[in-house]
Amino acid sequence: MAQPDPGQIRLSYDRARAICQQSGMTLQDIAELRPRFWDFHRHLVTTLDTATTTILTMHWNLCIGTIASFLPRRPDLLPLVEDLLAFKATGEYMLTEIGHGLDARNLETTATLMDDGSFDLHTPHQGAAKAMPPNSPWAGVPRICIVFAKLVANDIDCGVKPFIVKVAEANELCPGVKCQMLPKRSGARGLDHALTTFNHLRLGSEALLGVAKPAENRRLDFIKQISRVTVGTLALSLPTIPVLKQSAFIAGTYSCLRSVTNAKDGSLMPIIGFSTQHRPILQCLVQAQAFDAFATFAIDLFRDPTISMEVRHGVAATFKATTNGDTQKTLSEMVDRCGWRGLFGFSRIFELALALKGNSIAEGDYSVLCIRLVSEVLLGRYALPAASMNSILARHEAGVWREAREMVASHCMDGHRDEAFNTYILPRCRALVEATGHRMAYEAAHESKSMTPEAMDFFESVCMMSDPSWYCEHEGWTRQKLFGHDAKAAQVLFPQLSNMLTQTQAARWASAPILSGSSWNGFVDRLEVFEGPAQANPSKQEDKGVNKGYQVYLRQSKLIRVVKLKVIKFYKLLEL
Repeated sequence: MAQPDPGQIRLSYDRARAICQQSGMTLQDIAELRPRFWDFHRHLVTTLDTATTTILTMHWNLCIGTIASFLPRRPDLLPLVEDLLAFKATGEYMLTEIGHGLDARNLETTATLMDDGSFDLHTPHQGAAKAMPPNSPWAGVPRICIVFAKLVANDIDCGVKPFIVKVAEANELCPGVKCQMLPKRSGARGLDHALTTFNHLRLGSEALLGVAKPAENRRLDFIKQISRVTVGTLALSLPTIPVLKQSAFIAGTYSCLRSVTNAKDGSLMPIIGFSTQHRPILQCLVQAQAFDAFATFAIDLFRDPTISMEVRHGVAATFKATTNGDTQKTLSEMVDRCGWRGLFGFSRIFELALALKGNSIAEGDYSVLCIRLVSEVLLGRYALPAASMNSILARHEAGVWREAREMVASHCMDGHRDEAFNTYILPRCRALVEATGHRMAYEAAHESKSMTPEAMDFFESVCMMSDPSWYCEHEGWTRQKLFGHDAKAAQVLFPQLSNMLTQTQAARWASAPILSGSSWNGFVDRLEVFEGPAQANPSKQEDKGVNKGYQVYLRQSKLIRVVKLKVIKFYKLLEL
């Protein structure tokens, strides 16, 4: 198992400090979800070091954002918040446990109220360990963590409450805190993810955020306590936009430079001219543009207090499911379009894709978010914003949701928790939500006028190709017509590719060595070199009949024969 690199992790925290101190992010930006907060998550700087982006998302949104909601009643916490804003400490967030993820309301970490007003924070067994927030001494700064625990006061279970806990000094963990480092995540930029436990850690009375008594409605109280997780559902999905831009720029620039020999006249032909190369890159570009418009729509709606919390959560979940699902498929194709170079981290795309894979699970697994959203909409608890255009994507959305309702009416007699719902509806939830997301993204792009008509047509075609059978069955398309329409849309858009790559503004943030011949040569020159000894007299060496490598082979072969003979003798002894 690959182990995290302390030096690289320390560098990521140093970068987080630099961004934190230079970004101008204020308490009001975070608490009131002002544009500066959202703009960070859509900025190309998030693609430079994905570990740094993760650090700052937890620091700003989950830690400072949670504390900020209590400041009106707890002004004594303001000095702590000021230290966090200056990155004199890094903020963490510990909610889920090994044994409790989506059912975090049932977590088992306890905070017991003592006679002197303090609290005893304890992990009763390994299954209650907090998973998997970073928690090592490698950050080089103290760690302040929002730890969720079941509050026990006077032998009464008061429900899950958040506590402010200092878990580490600059270079060591605090007494009573233990962390077990998890292996490095495959492909993604390393971070010090860990399993954390507490051994009767004593907390002052001021550590509790809230009151030491049961809430009248524990479910609503818990949802309110973890409200910044819902913010993260949307915020953590926004980096899909700069990642798509960066990946399209890298794959597109490489494809313009990479050439093959034309069989007709022997001339060199850039591979970007092949439709199998430029169509995926165009798809990456139009998704970045459409999702950027979709993000503006989702953020504006999310910040609108006149819209119910359920609808705001539903739109955030729709954005996350649509952008993460489509981006993973597109980035996989971008990796392939760079050939063998795409498999390595130095080309960035594979690393970015795996980093986003973590985002699709963090702040709510998007598959589970889809199940919850579809269930609540089908039960009539709320409705997502209706279509504003009679587009083909809007008709597709209405059609697949109608199919789901008919399926529920025909098979699900006992509501959304019966076996029929599990069998027929759950596997379709992501497709239902993505249909709504495609329609919302298309309408948002149309409203913003941020895309050319040719880009709009191709984005529409890309969405249609995700469910071709529906359009053949309900819109009168044939497979030949559908594929021909998609090919034509890509062909019409292709002349705009160079300008679209420039518009990403990704050039200044791109560092992949495959972006130019000189950068590639420089990269190769820096590679570690192993080289065999020079052949002083090749002809004389040939007369000897064997070289050094062959001599090693002969020695190994002799050893193998000896071992085989010993094994045979051993088994003969057993037979006796």
